[in-house]
Amino acid sequence: MTLFLKSNRLVLAALVLTTPLRLGCASAEARPRPLAIQEAKPERDEPEDLDLETIRERLLSLHNEARVEAKLRTLEISRKLREAAQKHAEEMAERDEMTHEGEDGSTPAERIKAEGYRFRRCGENIAHGRFSLEGVMDGWLKSPPHKKNILGFYSQIGIGYAKAKNGTPYWCVNFGLPTPPR
Repeated sequence: MTLFLKSNRLVLAALVLTTPLRLGCASAEARPRPLAIQEAKPERDEPEDLDLETIRERLLSLHNEARVEAKLRTLEISRKLREAAQKHAEEMAERDEMTHEGEDGSTPAERIKAEGYRFRRCGENIAHGRFSLEGVMDGWLKSPPHKKNILGFYSQIGIGYAKAKNGTPYWCVNFGLPTPPR
């Protein structure tokens, strides 16, 4: 019995370790509602060694290309959304765990609010694994909940990226539709 359990644990660990990329998304409106989490796996491709600003520029471009193709307005960078996304990417990398829940139990909406961003709607896509930016974006676009965020009724975006100690990349993209100024 013990050998069987150890064997099952090893098999489970092997399955987790051979799943090189996981994706997740969540969205919220000004009124809280349950967050949906979805997983998808794009085809494996090779990661690039890029600096943070290049990663942000290319991911913004890929998001806006998808939106233009769908005849939607492009997204603009929000410093507050970027800060929330970067902090969460760094936290996931530090924990070496992909999750929408912060270490303190926070939700994406709570982390975005904590940066001072006032929104009517917000969303979050996350991913981790050794894939290129195009591979991550392709995975998100092939997953209906992620694609819904990318093509959603948002006007702003913030992009975060960090690497775990073992080199695993973690991405966090926050989307927002700000409340109108008073």
